[in-house]
Amino acid sequence: MEISKQASLKASVDRDRLEGVQGKLVFARRSPDERSAPEVQVPSHRHSDWVSHSTTIRNARPIVDELSLDREGFIRIEHEISCADVRDPSIMSEKYLEEMTSFIKSHFNASWVVPRRSGVIVRRAANAAGSVRAPASVAHIDYASVAGPMLAAAENQIQKLPIRPYSRLMIIQAWRALSPPPQDFPLAFCDASTTLDADIVMDDYALNANSQNDGTAYKSTVVRFSPDQRWYYLPEMTPDELILFKGYDSERHYGRWAPHSAFDDRATYPSAKSRESIEARFFVYYA
Repeated sequence: MEISKQASLKASVDRDRLEGVQGKLVFARRSPDERSAPEVQVPSHRHSDWVSHSTTIRNARPIVDELSLDREGFIRIEHEISCADVRDPSIMSEKYLEEMTSFIKSHFNASWVVPRRSGVIVRRAANAAGSVRAPASVAHIDYASVAGPMLAAAENQIQKLPIRPYSRLMIIQAWRALSPPPQDFPLAFCDASTTLDADIVMDDYALNANSQNDGTAYKSTVVRFSPDQRWYYLPEMTPDELILFKGYDSERHYGRWAPHSAFDDRATYPSAKSRESIEARFFVYYA
């Protein structure tokens, strides 16, 4: 009986057998020896040496109940929002923060939560313009460890919030699709437990030439490809599904978070409509 249980448990975590798709992801070049990979241009990052790798991206739906923020670095939960059908980006941003801030505080049992006002991003795979951005195009982690406390302090100043002592600070990122399934450019995540320190490169992220003045310039990290990395995605997401992942955690200051990137999945879903999505970032405090 015990042998049977062990065999069943092993089968449930044999993630290399999960079905997946082949997606082209963009990585920072590891070394000159990586010349066999096609070179790619990415204007929004100052790191200038990018390559494309065809990567197996596995369907995480069969293991969704096993995912952990502290292990894989991302989780999927069910959570409805009333503003899912709003298409005006400015209105959507305000309504989304209003609904999500209280939810994040409750979900993480936090002492208080400060939303990052400039961290609400509406994306569209087609016809992105103005405040609506295209899907993220490189494998990255949004915040380097040194950036977490600095961005939190800056946000408090921007919102004119009083300085309060805390024992722990997390940056929680929330992502959801707004367009109906399937998505043509879904978001892929790398299992944080398969990402090594040698895979991570510090990068200066700048959204535009004036970013030093609008709060969007900061230390980020980009990712080098490794065949040992395990990549996942959740196909056919609905607006009532939410992906949460950590951008920073002071309790594990040098911990690794899940790298992520959009990828083109139109080979699987040729008739998929253009992906629309919204993401937000929250500073989660514990007294």
